[in-house]
Amino acid sequence: MGFFDRQGLGEAKSETITSVIGADMQLVGDISFKGKLRLDGKAEGNIRGEYLILGETGTISGDVVVSTFVCSGRVEGTVNVKKLYVVKSGFIEGKVETMDLAVESGAVLNGEIKSRSQELRLVPGSAAPEATDWEAMKEAAAQTPAKKKGGGVK
Repeated sequence: MGFFDRQGLGEAKSETITSVIGADMQLVGDISFKGKLRLDGKAEGNIRGEYLILGETGTISGDVVVSTFVCSGRVEGTVNVKKLYVVKSGFIEGKVETMDLAVESGAVLNGEIKSRSQELRLVPGSAAPEATDWEAMKEAAAQTPAKKKGGGVK
């Protein structure tokens, strides 16, 4: 069972990865996408989209503006996301602005971190949200996409 089959991990629970940029690919320029993108290669430019998974071999030099970002690679630039999960191999250098931040022990965040929290009130009798399932996120970050003929972009 993979990361995307589990409940409680945001929009990721039942969708599959729609695009893959393989470890041997290098892109220069801005990237805009819908759905889920797994980036294992190198991107030089700004990235805008919905759900981004940066693999351990992935690097980004530029700004990231997405709804959900699972980072196990390296980012140098501004990260502006709703949900940010940084696993232990993740490295972010630059400004981070997010509403929901989870950082695993061993990850590196260098720079300014700003929380954009909405006003929240606990209603008597309500439960606090469950803890994030780090094992599931690490599994997703560690997954290697199936090799396909003709490159890595779908």
